[in-house]
Amino acid sequence: MYCSHCGKTMDDSARFCPFCGAVNQPGGYAPTPIAGQLMRPRYPRMVAGVCAAFALHYGWDLSLVRVITALAIVFTGVGLFVYLAAWIIIPEAPFVLPDPNAPGNVPGSPGAGI
Repeated sequence: MYCSHCGKTMDDSARFCPFCGAVNQPGGYAPTPIAGQLMRPRYPRMVAGVCAAFALHYGWDLSLVRVITALAIVFTGVGLFVYLAAWIIIPEAPFVLPDPNAPGNVPGSPGAGI
């Protein structure tokens, strides 16, 4: 079997690649987000990131989306069910780790450890 991240040969029973440390997915498949896919970001969000997901995906003002959502919840009540459904349906964005080789992330460099 080959690592889906670095392409090096690895044991079929290994959970992680011994060369790059990537998780071994069955069949060499590693799920990656599709460019432009609607995803709930980890920042900036207040409750579940549903408003932030729509605002970032469509380029809308985040405050305006939050106000419209709050008004829809207060005046119609249906907005709450739509929000909860979107919370369940829209996937959460994956964690993004900093590049260890980027300037400032190298131990001993200026700005490291901030």
